[in-house]
Amino acid sequence: MTDLHAKQTRNIETARRFFELMHRKDIDSWGELWAENGRIIVFYPPAGFGDSIDGKAAIVAAFKGLFGNFESFESELTAIYPAADSESVVVEYRNRAVIVGGTEYTNSNIAVFRYCGVSFR
Repeated sequence: MTDLHAKQTRNIETARRFFELMHRKDIDSWGELWAENGRIIVFYPPAGFGDSIDGKAAIVAAFKGLFGNFESFESELTAIYPAADSESVVVEYRNRAVIVGGTEYTNSNIAVFRYCGVSFR
């Protein structure tokens, strides 16, 4: 197994853990997956919401607030694509959440995980 292949395998497992921890609403453990200078780019932000969330502390705080609105949260990973020449991973997924009060929320999305020489636990 090449070094890149080993890193891709590890990064795919980290992406799977990312979604599993969100499913469990374990945002504290989920937050440990982020680098201190991590960043979420929000391509279609709602009114009043920025186009990025910058830094681990801000990401964790935002998701604690967000997940406080969900009774349940599930993601079905529909495809995982490791980049051919980097440690990045693209994940296609479908979310299903029940918002407090019973309203169901669903969407289909992709996420691009860029691993920048970070060691994960």
